[in-house]
Amino acid sequence: MLRQRILSAVIGIPIIIGFLFAGKIPFFALIVVLVLAALDEFYSMVRKEGKHPIVLLGMIGGILFCVVAMLKGESGLLLVVTPLLLLFLIAHFLGIGINSLSDMAETFFGSLYIGMLLSYLILIRGMNKHGTILVLILFIATWVYDIMAYAGGKAFGRIKLAPRLSPGKTWEGAIVGALSVILILAGIFFIQWFTLSQRILLGLVIGIVSPLGDLAESKLKREAGVKDTSSRIPGHGGVLDRFDSLLFTAPISYYLFKMIF
Repeated sequence: MLRQRILSAVIGIPIIIGFLFAGKIPFFALIVVLVLAALDEFYSMVRKEGKHPIVLLGMIGGILFCVVAMLKGESGLLLVVTPLLLLFLIAHFLGIGINSLSDMAETFFGSLYIGMLLSYLILIRGMNKHGTILVLILFIATWVYDIMAYAGGKAFGRIKLAPRLSPGKTWEGAIVGALSVILILAGIFFIQWFTLSQRILLGLVIGIVSPLGDLAESKLKREAGVKDTSSRIPGHGGVLDRFDSLLFTAPISYYLFKMIF
């Protein structure tokens, strides 16, 4: 398992960073692919609970969030929410694929949870001349937290962080992960346009928010009775398993970056 995790990271991380620096369109395309894969996994979990989401409609909604994030920025996200909700309601009223209010809610929630939240990566990349580096910082910080929290939990873990949701996570691992992120960001030379206090604040925020994204997804998996959302990424599970922390750190970091700049 550990060997698979390392191999997947060695292959996957350069690909993601390559798309990030390849340009606006390639990075947009990457995020769309991730959104579609994560939505497919999410709706598969929902179906295991006996619900019947309209997968195609939910994926269209996820793509729309990415499109408006690139074309219209932050304000574009609100342009999607209302018409998308109305479209879902109409489909429910007319009985087009949505047989119950809960099916409609699950379909709509998937578009918001995955499509809208991951689209914040597109917003960060396009927010200013430093956008590409800001996304890289976010990736590094989130990945460092995941790695060090895992290692810290293995080495020092005693007190369970949320035993009912994710028995393997510990407070000791979370603290090691958070401190590692703070130390990494405090010492990274290519963000010298942040003050030291701002880098520490960013590290603290990411260190706190990262496990929340992970635990939120763990709650969804526990309700669906699955261990991993899929087996797409060897050693890691599914796309949603790998990017669950970014669903939380991306929007929070975006607004923190806006405050700083």
